[in-house]
Amino acid sequence: MKNNNYLTFGGLLVLISIAISCSKNSSSDNNGIAIYEQNPFYWSYNGEPILLLGATKEDNIFQIDDLEAHLKLLDSVGGNYIRCTLSSRDQGNLKPYSIDDQGLYDLDQPNPEYWRRLQKLFEISAKLDIIVQMEIWATYDFYWGDGRWSDNPFNPMLNRNYSSAQSRLPDSIDYPAQMKINPFFKSIPELDNNPLLIKYQQNFVDRVLELSLMYDNVLYCIDNETNAHHSWGKYWSDYIRNKVDNNGKKIFITEMWDHWDPTNGMVPGAKVQHPDLGGWYAQYTNPELHQNANYSYSLKDTLSYDFMDISNNNAQDGQLHYNTGIWIRNAVKESGKIRPVNNVKIYGADESQLWSGSVREAEHRFWRNIFAGHASARFHRPSAGIGLNFQSAMNIRSMRMLTDNIDLFSFEPSNRILGDRKPNEAYCMSNGEGEYLVYFPDGGVVMLNVPAKAYNVQTLQVAKAHWMKPRVIKFPGVLAAPHNESWAFIIKAVE
Repeated sequence: MKNNNYLTFGGLLVLISIAISCSKNSSSDNNGIAIYEQNPFYWSYNGEPILLLGATKEDNIFQIDDLEAHLKLLDSVGGNYIRCTLSSRDQGNLKPYSIDDQGLYDLDQPNPEYWRRLQKLFEISAKLDIIVQMEIWATYDFYWGDGRWSDNPFNPMLNRNYSSAQSRLPDSIDYPAQMKINPFFKSIPELDNNPLLIKYQQNFVDRVLELSLMYDNVLYCIDNETNAHHSWGKYWSDYIRNKVDNNGKKIFITEMWDHWDPTNGMVPGAKVQHPDLGGWYAQYTNPELHQNANYSYSLKDTLSYDFMDISNNNAQDGQLHYNTGIWIRNAVKESGKIRPVNNVKIYGADESQLWSGSVREAEHRFWRNIFAGHASARFHRPSAGIGLNFQSAMNIRSMRMLTDNIDLFSFEPSNRILGDRKPNEAYCMSNGEGEYLVYFPDGGVVMLNVPAKAYNVQTLQVAKAHWMKPRVIKFPGVLAAPHNESWAFIIKAVE
C-alpha cells in the first residue's frame, strides 16, 4: 500500500519548485556554497571564503544512529566537511524503497525512513555550516560482495517492477567493478539506451534532488570510484543541471574516477591501482577500464564538472603524493577554468596499511593537500582511514589554528623558497607579501630563502594543537623543526 504521509514521485515538480523558491528567497542573505570569486581554487560559503576540513566514521553518514552527536563533535574540533555516499550495503542499513507483501522491493514506493534520515543529514549539517559532498551512485553497492548486488533493490530478482529480461540487468554478479561494468551503468542513450531502467534511475535522482535542493550546503558527485564510460557521468551531470540551473539555482558537480593517478602517467612513479592487484585480485582486473576512469575528462569537460575530486590520489605516498597533487592543480589552471580541487577521502589506517598507508602517512597527506593549494581535505572512514578519532581531530584543529591566523586564500604553493630541502622534508606556501607557511611532516632543517629582514615566527606543534612561544628570527637562514614530529610555522615580516 502507498504511504500517504510521504511524497510520491508525482509530487516531485511541486517540491522542487518549492525548494528552488526557498533557495531564491534566502539567497540574498545566504548564498550557500559557491566558488570563491577572488581565488576560484577555493570555496566560499555565505559570501566568505572557507577551507573544507573533515573526518567521519562512515561514508554513508546519514545511516548512523548518532548522527547529530557525531556532526557536533566534528564541528567542535573545527571540521566543516563530510562525505555522504547514498550507500545501503552495510549491515543494518536502510534501503531507499519499501517492501511489498510478497517480500519484494517496489521501486515506485520510497522507504520513508531512509529519506527522512537523508533529509535529517542535510538539516543538521546546514545548521552547523557543514558542507556535504554527496555521491549519488554508490558504485560498490552494484557489484559482488556481501550486501551489494545480491541485496540491491535494483536487482531484478529483488523487485516487483521488472524482470532481468525487461531491465537487461543480471540477477547475480560475480565480478568486481574493476573487471567489467554492471549494465546498470550503461543505461543511457549513448550506451545501451535502456529507457525502462533510466526511468527508475531518474526517479531515484529526482527524489535525492527533492531533498538536497532545499539546502545550500551540498556539493554533488556522480559516482564513487567509477570505471564507467565517461558519457555516463556527463549524462547525469547534464540531467541534474537541467533540473536545477534553468530554475535559477546554482549547484556544483564533479565525478570521482577509480584511477589512482590523476596525472595519467605524467608524474613518474605514481601508483595506478591497489598494489595487491598483482596478486589474487589480478584475475578480476581489466586494465582497459582505466581508459574510462580518466581524470582528463574532468579537466577538459568544464561544462559538466565544476570542481575536481582526486580522492584516490590519497593513496600516493610522501613527495610523490605532493607532486601529483601539484600537477593536478597546475593542470586545472591550464584547463581554462580554475576550479577547486577536493580530497573527500584520505586513506591511511593500521587495518589496511598494506595498501592504504599508515596512520602517520594519512596525517601527512592531510597537510600536503592543503599545502598543495587544494580546497578540501577529509580523513576517510575506517578501515581504510582513521575517521574521526583523536589523531584526525588534532590535525583538523591544528590546521584550523594555522589557517585562522592568516589569509590562506591569498597564498600559493611555494616550495622554491626552501633551500637544502630533501624530498618530503618540508612544504611551503607564501602570499608574495612577506608571509610564509612552512610544514615539516616529520622534523627537519631547511634554508628559508626570503628577503633579508626580521620575521615573526609562530611555531605550531601539530600533534598537540599547541602554539610555542613566538620568536623573532632574521632570514634568510635556517628554519628547523624542534623535534622529529609534525610542525607548522607562520612566518611574517616584521613591519
